[in-house]
Amino acid sequence: MNTSERTTAAIVSLLYFVRMLGLFSILPVFTLAASKLYGSGPMLIGLTLGIYGLFQALLQVPYGYLSDRFGRKPMLIAGLSIFIAGSLVAALAERIEWVLVGRALQGSGAIAGVLLAVLADGMRFEYRARAMAMVGGSIGLAFGGSLVLGPLLYAYGGLQALFYLAALTGTLALLLVCLVLPGASNLMVDPAGGDDVSEAGAVSYRLQLQMLNLSIFMNHYLLMSSFLVIPIMLSQFGVAIDEHAVYYLCILLGSFLLMLPLVIRWRGSLDILVKILPAIAVMLVGFLVLAWSPTLTLFVVAVLVFFVGFNYLEATLPALVSKVAPSARRGSAMGFYSSSQFLGIFAGGSVGGVLIALTDITTLLAVNAALLMLWAGVLMVLQRGSNSPRSPAM
Repeated sequence: MNTSERTTAAIVSLLYFVRMLGLFSILPVFTLAASKLYGSGPMLIGLTLGIYGLFQALLQVPYGYLSDRFGRKPMLIAGLSIFIAGSLVAALAERIEWVLVGRALQGSGAIAGVLLAVLADGMRFEYRARAMAMVGGSIGLAFGGSLVLGPLLYAYGGLQALFYLAALTGTLALLLVCLVLPGASNLMVDPAGGDDVSEAGAVSYRLQLQMLNLSIFMNHYLLMSSFLVIPIMLSQFGVAIDEHAVYYLCILLGSFLLMLPLVIRWRGSLDILVKILPAIAVMLVGFLVLAWSPTLTLFVVAVLVFFVGFNYLEATLPALVSKVAPSARRGSAMGFYSSSQFLGIFAGGSVGGVLIALTDITTLLAVNAALLMLWAGVLMVLQRGSNSPRSPAM
């Protein structure tokens, strides 16, 4: 990478880190905190967690399209400003209904796809995968940091402090966009350029994008639905909420180390199925063990195994999207990808909440294990379609 490419990759990764750190920090405590503070049931708690993802899913494609037409920086500024406003609404809320409104406003700042497009625009093709991996790694670090920071900050300042943290990190991200991000202020994309793809090739890359969109949807569906039950299960094993951070720290550090063999083993492969199926298998083992964990030790091992697969996909999928999408449609492709990611967040929170309300925790975990197998089957079908004679693999 040259200096400009390194700077762009570093700043975009930092933007993801600071924004997602504030956003993810409520995950390890919100289920328990909302039940205690507002007397809310699992359905409303799940909806409040997931509503962020619904608005992100609805608005990623419009943001991506507008950034293709009018430039990236104006959309980044608008999205971050709305995110900050939503964080403040949630921080000041005294009823969970207002927290839900704040979360919806947070979700309306749907800039994830635009950020990925900024990164891909500023990179030569041969360095794009490396830059996307940096972004995936920054998201993973933000997620890991938030799992540790969330319980600690909650113990000190309550749920309100976590939403103020989101407003603070959103403000920092806005300053980075306005003052530091190179090239974004003048970046415009020519919608007519770089899209010389045959009909067969177009069918192939669309099917491959569908595989990636499904995968990021399922990855975040499983994450969000899991955090409706993981804090509760930790408490049931006798772990106080202010001690959850220690367990999350150990689990996250272990998962980062254990995912490295997966990254090294398949880093040179261009086969989407080969890259994704091992992670699905790992997460399936984790959910099966988690559903019937009689001891705290086995529970920790099961969560660790799940996060090995989750973190691997979180770091791998963005780079695959950047390789598959044609340059002139990259903003829109990243928008669809990010929409799928956040739709998974909405589905995980809302569907998971309904399942727990109607059944129990074990049933939710068993359903998630079945969905993992269905996910693998759908990917195999899509892979056959992308490799058919009329749509040769790219």
